[in-house]
Amino acid sequence: MAAAHRCPACGFESDSFPNLPCPHCGTVVRFEPRRGTSAPGQTSAHSPSSQATSVILLNLTIAVLSLAFLVCLLFGLVTLINSHNAFNRVQGQPYHATTLQVIRPFYQKSAGMHGPDVSILASGIVEGKQEWMNLVPYLKSVPRERFPENQAELNDLVPPGTEIPVYLFPNLKGQSRIQVIDVLPPGEASRKTEMWVLKRVPVAIAVLGALIFFLMRIRRSYASPATQAVTASYKR
Repeated sequence: MAAAHRCPACGFESDSFPNLPCPHCGTVVRFEPRRGTSAPGQTSAHSPSSQATSVILLNLTIAVLSLAFLVCLLFGLVTLINSHNAFNRVQGQPYHATTLQVIRPFYQKSAGMHGPDVSILASGIVEGKQEWMNLVPYLKSVPRERFPENQAELNDLVPPGTEIPVYLFPNLKGQSRIQVIDVLPPGEASRKTEMWVLKRVPVAIAVLGALIFFLMRIRRSYASPATQAVTASYKR
């Protein structure tokens, strides 16, 4: 390791002898710290402790960005598939406007993988036949203080006898036969969601991937032979 002090008179370097005669020229002066070295009790900006802290922060940042990358990828994929299927389900299908008279609303809560799953349905009469519909799109268009959280609140919002304007798709089955009349034509909302995902999600994934790659290159530099040699010199 290089000497830590230098005599200003003759330039002799030494690791000690502060406030003592210089062994080379006899000048009694305090040896000055040598350039590129740290004074006693001070820590270099590139000391092993600061490098370890930087590596820890880099690892945490990479972990957070990797989680965001995964969530963005899964969210985009699931949303894209659901929107694409919903659009194709009604594309080209005949439909007409009518009304559904609610017989009884149903609030169902079940345990899911990521928390409780809530289904809000209604049984009603459409053109003399009993049909089922998903009430969530209808509730989003109804003025209310909050979304219903139990059967009683749902009964107050959608009591039996409520008439809901709907589209009837006679060739479909199940809840797909009934859709709430919206500002957009049937399937158009799903199409817009699909196009939004195709435009925005790939950009977000590319940005996150570039950040992760850049930070991994920085972290790799801390493990390079040159950096390890500098770190080893401080330990000696």
